[in-house]
Amino acid sequence: MSDADATLVRETVALVRRGDSDAFGRIVELYQRRLFGLALMMARDPSGAEEIVQDAFVRAFVNLVSYDDARPFYPWISTITVRLAQNWLVQRRRVNMREGTELDPDLATAVVTDPLTELITDENDRRLWQSVSALTSGERTAVILFYRQDMSVREIASALGVNGGTVKTLLFRARQKLRLTLGDAPAGLAGPAQPPKPRKDTP
Repeated sequence: MSDADATLVRETVALVRRGDSDAFGRIVELYQRRLFGLALMMARDPSGAEEIVQDAFVRAFVNLVSYDDARPFYPWISTITVRLAQNWLVQRRRVNMREGTELDPDLATAVVTDPLTELITDENDRRLWQSVSALTSGERTAVILFYRQDMSVREIASALGVNGGTVKTLLFRARQKLRLTLGDAPAGLAGPAQPPKPRKDTP
């Protein structure tokens, strides 16, 4: 986040806490697209992602009093988003089980092709990120948070409710699968064939 964005968030949080609820719209504008990309990669359903992000902003607004403004805002709200997305996925599986049907994987891929393409236009390798969307939910989330959202292993572990070792394992498995899918080490995810080395404030 730029210094200007960080300042905007601090000022907005202070305004909301003083009773200016309309000011929260600034935070929505700042993070809406980024959180939608995260939710879409997890849910692989555009309408589900929209629902998740809307709920995340509502939860963030209601619980803003508990936010520690000495810490970065994005890891806090992305943790809310990830957990809501996990709940959405669990609920969707329950619905599918009750109805006796599973979502058609080909249909699910087709549904998210256009939104995903729009979201990754700033990447050099669209095929890479479309392959990421085919990973398991945990692997997909870890990759997006680590490589695209620039969150540390510690922050990802907090968001997913797991330990740092689990996050490293998810990243390792994801990279191995991507190598098999793409034929070699994909740009942006290249690294040794072992769990990633500690980065930032890793445990």
